[in-house]
Amino acid sequence: MSARRTMTRFMTPQGLLGLVCVAVVALTAACGSSSGSSPAPTLAAPPASAATAQSPSASMSGSASTPSSSASQAVITIKDFAFDAPASVTAGATVTVVNNDTMSHTVTSTQKGAFDVTVAGGATGTFTAPAKSGTYDFVCSFHGNMKATLVVS
Repeated sequence: MSARRTMTRFMTPQGLLGLVCVAVVALTAACGSSSGSSPAPTLAAPPASAATAQSPSASMSGSASTPSSSASQAVITIKDFAFDAPASVTAGATVTVVNNDTMSHTVTSTQKGAFDVTVAGGATGTFTAPAKSGTYDFVCSFHGNMKATLVVS
């Protein structure tokens, strides 16, 4: 069969459809391969000096991993546009905010200046709990329906 005749055969709608199907299958198989992929990043605990050097307003890191929890850590988790706050935190503690949503959220105290941190989707941020014991309501300033309370003891 000549090259011109073979080319004409693939130029038919059925021939083009077949080529497209073969290309899709090949690309899908190549994209689905897990060999050579990098392991998921892990979050290392910040050095003690980093926790004490933070301002009350907050800082944000770019890791999407969830830190391990321990008795000394206070963690607020954001998932499905809702806060999951600890029962209480120690005054002046570093509070970690883990955002499991794809959208950015804030943890903003309704008491002006108490704390405010913005955490990008899939990221983790921190802020320093108020030094004064009490109950602090907070919201997401981007999504008014997200509300919770932080108890500082």
